[in-house]
Amino acid sequence: MTIEQEIKNQYAKLFKEEDWRPFKIMADYYFKTAANLKKKDIEIHEYIKLMGRNIQKRLYLGIGAELLLKSLYLKNNYCINKVKRGVKNPGKPKKYFDVSIEDYDERDTYTLGSLIDNLKEIIECDSNLLKGLKIAKVFRNKEGHVATLWHSYKEENYSDIEYSIKEVYKKGFGETLKFQISFEEDEKAIFEIE
Repeated sequence: MTIEQEIKNQYAKLFKEEDWRPFKIMADYYFKTAANLKKKDIEIHEYIKLMGRNIQKRLYLGIGAELLLKSLYLKNNYCINKVKRGVKNPGKPKKYFDVSIEDYDERDTYTLGSLIDNLKEIIECDSNLLKGLKIAKVFRNKEGHVATLWHSYKEENYSDIEYSIKEVYKKGFGETLKFQISFEEDEKAIFEIE
């Protein structure tokens, strides 16, 4: 057994409908932290505090998006575990009863990309809703794999993410979310679930 397999086994679980709450709680945490994170919260050299803060915000937005969608799938009785190798693979999350329980792989779950691509099976979504989720996915992937001192910044990327997350809260959980990611010193951070 490889070290990767050994560690995956430590987290192995067939996630069920009742597991949606911990995923949602952690998604809430990551979004709230991303919205409120300030430069003073980052313990790194002063000259790169802004970069460190922004990287952390983007990582948290991406992680939050994945946990939120996994929570939504679970809440709607979809299994987020992939099927085992050699079993006919639907390539997307399925309802628990659509696949034999022993055919699910407890060590592997569907990727954020697959969750986004199949979201229309659970909630009504248009290209605007999907856009913000896709941006959050790329942010998480890029910030988790590269370190750059500079990259292009588009403010609308963050408003797209805010819109998408608020829509998933509303359509998927029946919650009204006030969500604003703070970047400027005088900009108010908001994360409030009503």
